[in-house]
Amino acid sequence: MSTRASADPAHDALRVATFWQPRAEGAARKILVGATLVFNEVGYHGASTRMIAQRAQMSPGAIYIHFSSKEELFFRIVMHGHSASCEALVQALRFSTDPAERLRHFVATYAAWHAEWSLIARPVHNDMQVLTDEHFAEVVEVRRATMALLDEILAAGVASGQFSVPDLPGTRRLLMSVCIDVSRWYVEGGPRSPSAIGLQYADLALKFVTT
Repeated sequence: MSTRASADPAHDALRVATFWQPRAEGAARKILVGATLVFNEVGYHGASTRMIAQRAQMSPGAIYIHFSSKEELFFRIVMHGHSASCEALVQALRFSTDPAERLRHFVATYAAWHAEWSLIARPVHNDMQVLTDEHFAEVVEVRRATMALLDEILAAGVASGQFSVPDLPGTRRLLMSVCIDVSRWYVEGGPRSPSAIGLQYADLALKFVTT
């Protein structure tokens, strides 16, 4: 589990609120913002509904009006995080057909998303094992959709002779893992922007599958 104490809590709260603004309303949004911040700081097991309520400036009982449990609240964060990153990829890929160009778009977008929205991505990827079987299965369906996008790109590149990929599932796991890992070390305001990281990773990915 990777957690992080924020150097600028007010800025982090604003970033997380920006993510949730189009995805939830009213008290539910306040709770989701508070929960995302707390899960980032102390992880799922270290978080309590009382801590989340305090961060959301609500009473602990108010959480249960909107969410049946801490696990359901965490599931909502995980599900929206996976869905948002998958949708970003779909949008990035919609106008390209060349496998090499599509791979660049996929990796650049996926790595940049995990930097730009690292506050969402960290809890999304760190504690998925706490989800119920039903919730885990729902998240896996979205994750499989993301995997299928990359599988299609790699297979098309092999078929066209542009890529040399003897182990397609292994290559997909490697490329997705390095992009996801950006969320664990990225610090906003550092020497490289999310887009710069994405472009660098895209160049490295293309070299990896063409050598």
